[in-house]
Amino acid sequence: MLELLLKPMKLNIKITALIALLLVTTHVARAENAEERIIKQQIKSAGFVPSGNLYRNPDEKLADVGKVIFESKRLSLNGNISCQTCHLDRFGSTDGIPIAAAIGGEGDGPKRLLSGAKLLPRNALAFWGRGAKGFDVFFWDGRVDFSGSKKITQFGSNLPSNDSLVTADHLPVVEIREMLQEDDFIEKNKTESVEKSKEVYKAIVQNLVKTEPEASKKLAKALGKDESKLEYIDYARSLAAFIRSEFRLKPSKLENVMAGKESFTPAEFKGARIFYGKGACVTCHSGPHFSDFKFYSVPFPQLGFGRNGFGVDHGRYNVTFNTKDLYKFRTAPLYNVEKTGPYGHSGSVRTMEEAVTAHYDPLSLVAVDKMKQFDRFELSKRLTYSDSTTRVNYLSSEEVSQVVSFLKTLSF
Repeated sequence: MLELLLKPMKLNIKITALIALLLVTTHVARAENAEERIIKQQIKSAGFVPSGNLYRNPDEKLADVGKVIFESKRLSLNGNISCQTCHLDRFGSTDGIPIAAAIGGEGDGPKRLLSGAKLLPRNALAFWGRGAKGFDVFFWDGRVDFSGSKKITQFGSNLPSNDSLVTADHLPVVEIREMLQEDDFIEKNKTESVEKSKEVYKAIVQNLVKTEPEASKKLAKALGKDESKLEYIDYARSLAAFIRSEFRLKPSKLENVMAGKESFTPAEFKGARIFYGKGACVTCHSGPHFSDFKFYSVPFPQLGFGRNGFGVDHGRYNVTFNTKDLYKFRTAPLYNVEKTGPYGHSGSVRTMEEAVTAHYDPLSLVAVDKMKQFDRFELSKRLTYSDSTTRVNYLSSEEVSQVVSFLKTLSF
């Protein structure tokens, strides 16, 4: 009899416990959703813009011709190298090696590096989002910078174009070792003069008209001019059109999360909290391209001979000649970053985890006791000028991994 009386009581206790558990579970879920909404708001406030809203391509009709020119080794007046040589799909639009291997080599990527190619002082940059809205600062040192009221270029006041990407497309083709072999013609015109550079551009055009006749005819027709009137800026416009089209930003997982189509994994979510919080990554990696396009010193190891020679690269200083800009480089945009290693201006950082760690613990990437005295001297100077070590907080290895998980949501 007593057992029969107790059964309903036991059932009521179980139901009450189940309701309490459901209430707790519901409360936790709401708390998680609220936290995710806060993170999304932080992402939006830091400048996130859907990829489709960033695309711009004023010369889109020239993109097909630009593809031919991008892939043509005849764009190099005498170096037998194309833009595509160092910007390959399988390496995320870079070349997959620390510092670019340019003229005088064979093959691409690691094979070209070992083939005797002339090496450049810096890592080949990725092309994702180049020339899109808000992307107007080019090269590691910002030697083409249209972000402010004053346009900075090596052309001074003689700008070839008011389009930043078209202007940037004027530089690699006249860079010795990059796309030019130093022969008698180049030696004759090798001066810091815009007028002399015009002679080289003229020769490049003549070479393209001769060796890429079909593309040149299409370009002239699209621009409504006679083929004999083609100028280098016409080819540069076609290159810019192709780069904007081929390497446009596309929807990433982050974009889908922001639109409510996907959710972060626990690791990605924790990484986002660190990126926008404790890690202070957003201090520099903000805006629609996850870069403020400003210049900072992060004491990555220096690999190779450097822009200034003898293992030295003064970065932004080479453009401004302001000592405050010593060792500073442009904040790296982060879309597709997982595909574009190695990292840093000299490609000295192998993994994303190392790249994150270098911002607050740069000495973990070098064996100081094995460095030459001059290299230690240069490292100490980079540490002295460092911006990152005063901005980024210490992160555990687990937290670094979580940040990397979040960064991978920027891939497409």
